Amino acid sequence: MDILFKDLLNEFEKSSTIKREELPKYRGIYVFYENDRPIYVGRANNIRSRIQWHTRKSSGSESASFAFNLAKMEFENNDETTKRKRADLMAISEFREIFDKHKLNLSNCKIKCIEIENDALQTMFEPYLSIKLGTYPINNTFENH
Repeated sequence: MDILFKDLLNEFEKSSTIKREELPKYRGIYVFYENDRPIYVGRANNIRSRIQWHTRKSSGSESASFAFNLAKMEFENNDETTKRKRADLMAISEFREIFDKHKLNLSNCKIKCIEIENDALQTMFEPYLSIKLGTYPINNTFENH
């Protein structure tokens, strides 16, 4: 493991979880924690703003992508669902209720974050951290689009 990743991991592990209203505005990596367990690793140019988009009541499926993915996993009960477009799923009231529930749940999660200004380093550290924390491949997939 490169010394840089080791230093970043140590810095991240020493940091404390924070509540949504205490989030910093810096660039870096953030992790959602549910019941003291990491569930998702993300990166953002403004962590406070990105977390607000993930959890805002009015956020749609594009800006609250993690809540959308959680809702999709919960809603799926056959192979046909996986082939539906995002807009089609959002038009189903039962799906929308599940999506809204996940946004609310995420708004109650604690968050840990680390400032990383360098885009390339963010891009490399996000999947590394998701593997270390066990959020890959369940909630962090890094699939090509």
